[in-house]
Amino acid sequence: MRLRQNVVNAEDNLKVLEDKRKIENDLRSFKNDFAKMVDDKEDAVTQLGNGHIALRDLKEELEKKKLADKAGTSIHQVLRAKAEKERDQMKQEKAMWMEEMEQMKQEKGKWVEDREQMEQEKGKWVEEREEMEQEKAKLKLEKRNLEYSLRDLFYDREAYRNKLMKLQDVLDE
Repeated sequence: MRLRQNVVNAEDNLKVLEDKRKIENDLRSFKNDFAKMVDDKEDAVTQLGNGHIALRDLKEELEKKKLADKAGTSIHQVLRAKAEKERDQMKQEKAMWMEEMEQMKQEKGKWVEDREQMEQEKGKWVEEREEMEQEKAKLKLEKRNLEYSLRDLFYDREAYRNKLMKLQDVLDE
């Protein structure tokens, strides 16, 4: 009965080890996906920056055309208006970049927290695995002792049987 329970416990331990391996594989997959996501975010930020530059260039050309059409304005007024618009545009772009950077910092903080949590969980899994291996070693030792006990009982039974047969022979004589 005890041996059967030990076998069931060993099977349960193997199932837990398999689950642990699956979780470790999921963790590796998550790390790879995370790295890909970071690369994608960097590409998106680069493309966004290129788009902003192209948009700014197009707006400058439009403003030049508008300013050229206005015959009644002086060069000084044109340059001032252009400088003010560029300044305002730069402020807007800076504000947008700052917001994006803040969002990226927050996301990075979340990723770092998730990674730290995964590292802690990994440590727990390692401890659990070590405990299971120790329990497995104990179970093997107990199994071996039970096998020795069974063998000893079998030999003792045979010895008692032989003694009883000798006594019976003596009594029969």
